[in-house]
Amino acid sequence: MASSIDELVTMGDVDSLYEIMAEHENWMTQLDAAEGLAKLGDKRGVEFLVSAERSEDEEVREVAREILSTPLIKHRLDDLRADEEEHRRQGLETARRRLQTGKPVFLYRMVYLPADDLLNEDPLSQGFEIPALDEFGFEGWEVVNFIPRRRQVLAGSVDDHFTGAYFLLKRQVTQDEAPELK
Repeated sequence: MASSIDELVTMGDVDSLYEIMAEHENWMTQLDAAEGLAKLGDKRGVEFLVSAERSEDEEVREVAREILSTPLIKHRLDDLRADEEEHRRQGLETARRRLQTGKPVFLYRMVYLPADDLLNEDPLSQGFEIPALDEFGFEGWEVVNFIPRRRQVLAGSVDDHFTGAYFLLKRQVTQDEAPELK
């Protein structure tokens, strides 16, 4: 399959490479296609490799790191980060202008809390406090959604355990905070 991917890179066939990266069942082939996209300057390939670098599978992480450490891909990653930084800078300027005209601006944050921080015994069924979320609330953050995280105990079974949750937080920025936006 590697030679097929090399041919697609030579032809500049971004669409086929993206399809392989997104849909192929073999993770190594997906990473090869992502590398091909990155070589062609397609940021989706670089983003996929960065995401693979955070995989739960150590072997996937290792291969992704190896690909990301090559000079060409490293250069593409630097370009991607520079583009993201410029996009962020422009977004902050837009936010400051909106605040100056009295329009709302919001910040969002995703935080993970392990199950131990969330689940306590509640013998009276009166609810319980979540100090970590209270701290965010004191700073003006509001929980707008959450995604439970589970891990599978037995391969191929429906048996899983709640390990924690990701919380999407939202906070409105005040005009006084405009200079602090970074």
